[in-house]
Amino acid sequence: MLRLIGFSVKKAERLASERCTALVVAHCRLARHIPDRCIVVADETHTYGSAMIRPRGRSLVGQPLKALAPDPRPRQRFSSIVAISYNTGILELSVNEVPPAQSGDYWLAFCTSLAGRMNGYVPGALWDEQPPDCVLLYDNASVHNPAADEILTMNGALLLHLPPYCPNLPSIEPTLADYKRAVRDLAYHHPEMPDRLSHVLAFASIPLTSIQGHYREARRELWRHLPELTGPGMPLEGVLPRLPVELAPPLP
Repeated sequence: MLRLIGFSVKKAERLASERCTALVVAHCRLARHIPDRCIVVADETHTYGSAMIRPRGRSLVGQPLKALAPDPRPRQRFSSIVAISYNTGILELSVNEVPPAQSGDYWLAFCTSLAGRMNGYVPGALWDEQPPDCVLLYDNASVHNPAADEILTMNGALLLHLPPYCPNLPSIEPTLADYKRAVRDLAYHHPEMPDRLSHVLAFASIPLTSIQGHYREARRELWRHLPELTGPGMPLEGVLPRLPVELAPPLP
């Protein structure tokens, strides 16, 4: 419906993020000093397995591939919560069958297990002296309840919340895209594999170098929002150009 009135997904995200520009800049100024080795990023995602299809064929650069495999693989829908680390890759994983819908209890159980895998933040110490995996970065989803925050804080983790409408800032979104691509490949090449096992193997197949590359791209995206670095006359002016904006096709 949004495309019919001239709004693409990227345009809708851009308009929403412009409403929170001050919050985004404040977050980037705070996060720029935190090394990647200290940051753990957590998020949840869903796979709609009832019509699992994947692109098939080739297309020109810049043009979407519209040809899909003719035989979709029906699968059970699953909801996954994952935490990634620059040092170890997949740090914690929870895969849940849906229904029932994901709730705050799943997030609480996930954070309880994650707290034992993270290191404690040392107040007053320089970032160069902080242990790895001591800062948890996550968004403001409704399932994130205060009880989970209390457990993480009691175990020494430093909590850092993302501002609203910022899907490009965390490094976990490209990692989730890699995971969904791997799930589709397993569904087509190994249809006999149990559903839960395919999701776990899909996360395990993501290499550490790929996750570290996503961290570096998220760092560049963070710098793009800092006017003292990329503004007119600043050191990085023109070095980190803005990402291209997807234009909606003209109406017929």
